[in-house]
Amino acid sequence: MLSRYLKACLACLVLAAPAQAIEKGETYDVLNLPAPQSSRATESNLYGIARAGSRLVAVGQRGIVLYSDDQGRSWTQGQVPVRSVLLDVFFVNDGLGWAVGHDGVILHSGDGGETWVRQLDGYQLIDIGLAYYGQLVQENPDNEAYAIVLGEFEFAAEQGADKPFLTVYFVDEKQGFAMGAYGFAVATQDGGANWVPIMEHGSLAFRHVFDYEIVGERFFLTQEMGYIVTGQMGQATGVASIIPFYDGSFYTMVSSEQGDLVVAGLRAMAFRSDDGAQTWDLLDLPTKASINGSTRLADGRLVLVSQNGEVLVSDDDGRTLENVPVENTFPLSGAIETDPGQLVLVGLGGVLTVSLDQ
Repeated sequence: MLSRYLKACLACLVLAAPAQAIEKGETYDVLNLPAPQSSRATESNLYGIARAGSRLVAVGQRGIVLYSDDQGRSWTQGQVPVRSVLLDVFFVNDGLGWAVGHDGVILHSGDGGETWVRQLDGYQLIDIGLAYYGQLVQENPDNEAYAIVLGEFEFAAEQGADKPFLTVYFVDEKQGFAMGAYGFAVATQDGGANWVPIMEHGSLAFRHVFDYEIVGERFFLTQEMGYIVTGQMGQATGVASIIPFYDGSFYTMVSSEQGDLVVAGLRAMAFRSDDGAQTWDLLDLPTKASINGSTRLADGRLVLVSQNGEVLVSDDDGRTLENVPVENTFPLSGAIETDPGQLVLVGLGGVLTVSLDQ
């Protein structure tokens, strides 16, 4: 979605102590500071948006979370225990949701985004990974995959809690996944009370994971270097394939009602597949800007949004896209439909409501 930077047992997590004020001379750590309450929060950089029942929830810089109960016309700021940048958000119903972002943060809300608790951060992730793969290496000394991943966690321990999760998805109230930079990925089977790394299977291969799409019983992950990972829902492993004529990052993916896939990303490069990601056709987009987000409307139209603030719309399952004029826009990272043809856009200027059918 953003730039490039951009199962033996479950390890128990110990939640960090409540945030306290930072005294003069102490280290500024966003993991120990709550998100600031701001009257201008709706103008903050926002990177993800999701629906929690009829409510909209958006996330962004400095741990800001906003929620709206009137289709995006007004917003209320949620209470968040960290000041880390939040990049993605997902709700399974009108109450239960998760947000992820920088510093290995995974947050959970049980009240539709009004209040949040930390389930995981980068320091805890490193401890879990070292213990988890350290034990697997001891029990399986000939397994090269375990040793490689353990080495990655040892390297991460030297760098600190700096690896962002870029995307989050939950199958139901219990089973979920968070993935991000350098292929760091975790899964939970208990609603996030415990998270376990799932990096030994090799399909992610330490490449950034930006987005996902679910079509029927299959999942699709977008990565850097022109890679798409696909597999069967319910399985931890997938098959990675590369689009041979493109080696850049894919920031977003969306599917048509028929299951056709459109993937897009760096420098307006976009491709379409109608055979489950086996073959791809290059699309000719009416922009040169990177595509950061996408969504499908209730009437089947596909929407892509760009770094230049453009809104591209397709009414033929992604074969062609038209640039729909939008006023007062800014670099966009996400979009969601409210009423038919009405979009709430989020990006580097905050939040904006537009109509596609004027």
